[in-house]
Amino acid sequence: MSKAPSKKHETKRTKSVVNAKVQWTLASRVILHFSMFIVAGFAFGLINQFLADPFGGLANNTAQFLRSSAPLLLALVCLIPVFIRDTLTLTNSIAGPIFNMQRHMGRIARGEEVGPLKFRNQDMWDGLPETFNEMIAEVNRKNSPQAAAQKEESVTV
Repeated sequence: MSKAPSKKHETKRTKSVVNAKVQWTLASRVILHFSMFIVAGFAFGLINQFLADPFGGLANNTAQFLRSSAPLLLALVCLIPVFIRDTLTLTNSIAGPIFNMQRHMGRIARGEEVGPLKFRNQDMWDGLPETFNEMIAEVNRKNSPQAAAQKEESVTV
């Protein structure tokens, strides 16, 4: 069978989170790693401050470090929501197509008529809709009344 050209379309998903378990697991991992980055930056910055002024004392070195680094650390903390939103957007293009395909399969299992599976242009899993649609077309062909009649004829002959 020849592959049909990709039939992706431009629609927006109405939800940012279509598979909470997958998407929030990845988002929480990004938050964890980014938080570890901030803590490590804080620790190494403080160590660097003590190396720059080893006799400055704990209070003086900590105060000096906070004066020079607090704006940067605050900016990094403020970026966490941006990273969460970006992670959810990215994971939506991964989890959304699978959610869409699962919904199609559920409708087919219930005997409902479904149109061809389509993914958005920015979705992952290129080629999956075409393969899925080819599979459904083949199943429909094998289950068609003509195929059933041919099977009956071959059995009775």
